[in-house]
Amino acid sequence: MRTAPGRKKVGFWEWVGRKVGVREVPLADRGEAAAARYLRKQGVRIVSRNRRHRGGEIDLIGIEGEFLVFVEVRTRTSEEYMRPEDSVRHWKKRALVRTVRGLARRYGVKGLRPRIDVVGVVWPAGAKSPAAVRWWKGAVRVGGGNGDW
Repeated sequence: MRTAPGRKKVGFWEWVGRKVGVREVPLADRGEAAAARYLRKQGVRIVSRNRRHRGGEIDLIGIEGEFLVFVEVRTRTSEEYMRPEDSVRHWKKRALVRTVRGLARRYGVKGLRPRIDVVGVVWPAGAKSPAAVRWWKGAVRVGGGNGDW
């Protein structure tokens, strides 16, 4: 395959990938998929992904025993600056609680207690699989102690 002067030479499989529209999966999507696999192995039944409500988004929603689990997934390529799960700041926690309460009102979930968990995924650049997946149960407090939404 000949290339014009000043242009980068493209390998055959890269050229084929461009022609058929194959692109690399974004880091966040790979992290969510890894988190969902991990949670399934731990016994959580995933019922929804990327649910939106009034500008907020919940990455994963699952059921574990008596809990309706809302999961925020944070994916990073390294832990040099901070762990992925530590990047959930107070404003994100408020947004998560607001979104969870809105979804609960909208869909009227009965008999399940809400819980917001955080899953941190470390997926190094160029790696085929994550180096670490950590699950923090009840990382964000939803409401009053009486079980109300």
